[in-house]
Amino acid sequence: MVVNGCVKVAISNQNKSFERELDMLVVKKITDFIPQKTLEINSDFSNFVELADSNFNVPGKIDLLLGANIFYELLKPERIKIKDSQLLLVNSVFGYIVTGNLDSINETKVHCGLIRDEDLNKTLEKFWKVEKVAEPIVKNKERLICEEHYANTHFRTKEGKYVVSMPLKKEPSCLGISKDIALKRLGSLWNRLARDENYSNLYREFLRDYERLGHMKEVTNETEPEITCYATHHGIYHPEKSTTKLRVVFNCSFR
Repeated sequence: MVVNGCVKVAISNQNKSFERELDMLVVKKITDFIPQKTLEINSDFSNFVELADSNFNVPGKIDLLLGANIFYELLKPERIKIKDSQLLLVNSVFGYIVTGNLDSINETKVHCGLIRDEDLNKTLEKFWKVEKVAEPIVKNKERLICEEHYANTHFRTKEGKYVVSMPLKKEPSCLGISKDIALKRLGSLWNRLARDENYSNLYREFLRDYERLGHMKEVTNETEPEITCYATHHGIYHPEKSTTKLRVVFNCSFR
C-alpha cells in the first residue's frame, strides 16, 4: 500500500450533530469491494430503524477507513438483536450499523495480504551490511609498542584511577637542555605579575589549586636529575570577563 499524501478531512453526519476534523492518509485503493457479493437479508431493517448504509448488503467501494482512535466515539449504546439470526443492529452517530454473522450460504473465504514497497537498492544495502565480515585490525609497530608499554607499566590507585607511564618514541636525552630558556621565560612572567596585582593574585591562586589537586609538588631534592625537561607556562588574562578571568597554558612541546 503506497501512501500518496496526507490531508485534513472534516466528517459529519447528515444533521450535523456530529462533526470532526481528522488527518487522513491518501491511498489509491483501501480494499476491494465489500461485501464481495450481494448478501441475502431476510429482514428489512429500514422499516423500523434508520441505517447508516441502506445498501450495506450490496458490494460497494470503501471510501474512508477510520481508526480505533475515533471508532468507539461514533458508537451509541442502543443495540437491537434480530430474532432468529446472528445479526445485531448497533446505533451510531450515522445511524444503525448491521453487524454479526449470516448463514453459511453467504460465507466467503477472504485472504488479505499487505505488500510494503521498499526501494530495492536500500534493501540490498541493508543485506550487505548485515552479511559484511568484520575486517581484522592491522596493528602497526607503534601501536604494538604502546600496548606492550601499557601492559607493563599501568597500575590502579586506591581511588580507582588508572596510571600509566608516559610512552616515549625516543630516549629522554633527545629533549635537550631547556632550563636556561625556561628561567628566562619565568623571569618575564614574574615581571608581568609584578605590574598587575590582580593578575598576580589569580596566578598564585591557580598554582595553589594545582598543588592541592596533586598535579604538582615542590622539589625538595637539590640534586638535579641528569635528564630534566622544564615545561614553561603563561597566563591568558581577561580582566573584563565575569567568570574565568585567567587561563594558564602549559607549553609541553617546549624543549
